[in-house]
Amino acid sequence: MIQSCVVNGRHAAPRPVFAKRGTDVYTCPTCGCVMADLEHFVHQQYEQDSYYTMALADRPAIDGQWGFRWRYILRAIHRHARSPRILDVGAGNGYFVHLARSEFALQADGLEISRAETAYAREMWGVEFVGREALARATPYDVAGSFNVIEHVTSPMALLREMAPWVRPGGHLVLTTPNPACIHRRVLGLERWSMVCPPHHINLFTRQGLEELLARAGFEVLEYGTLSTYINCVRRIDTQNLLLRRAAFRLLKAAHLGADHFMICRKVGPLH
Repeated sequence: MIQSCVVNGRHAAPRPVFAKRGTDVYTCPTCGCVMADLEHFVHQQYEQDSYYTMALADRPAIDGQWGFRWRYILRAIHRHARSPRILDVGAGNGYFVHLARSEFALQADGLEISRAETAYAREMWGVEFVGREALARATPYDVAGSFNVIEHVTSPMALLREMAPWVRPGGHLVLTTPNPACIHRRVLGLERWSMVCPPHHINLFTRQGLEELLARAGFEVLEYGTLSTYINCVRRIDTQNLLLRRAAFRLLKAAHLGADHFMICRKVGPLH
């Protein structure tokens, strides 16, 4: 039973709304956060390499899946920091770090808990990830990115608390996570929305809840938008220059109906 909201324990008590995959799902009456009641089970599974998959084996396929997204985010970062040192927390297959280095000429590192993903990044891109021990001794970064990671952890505040020392004072945190106000959730309803998928996702944040969580962690939101970069139904018929994909992306972004929240924040103070 979930007794308090992960955004703020002072919120009204979470309410059970339905069960999915044998797991009770709750929502916060105050901020709307969606929470799955499976803390211990998910924590154990999240630490295993079997949690992750690398479905795409060649570079063109990986770029087709991820390139549009990572280039958009890197250009957005450039608006706030000219030549930043970047840390990608939860770096996955390493392609974001690779693009940051090879196309944007940035100093970029990645942190990843999965041994399989770490080996994949090394073999595919020649990217060596850093470890937590090295980060403890390193100069803080100008930018830390956390892309679709926070929804997987049982304690999002603990993740932000861990990341905070890795960002210099006045530096930036860039974050993406599924958006419960997206077009898919509005059409399908919360229970049928694919992002409610325990044990894969634990906590899903409304914009209000995410902004409150970040403020409590000492980060000020400078820029908010939404991202829909995969849009598989459009990709199948798109032109080589991604005309349809870009049009769909802009339309959903303008209406804040994109699949993911996208926030650029500045580190302004200590946790409270």
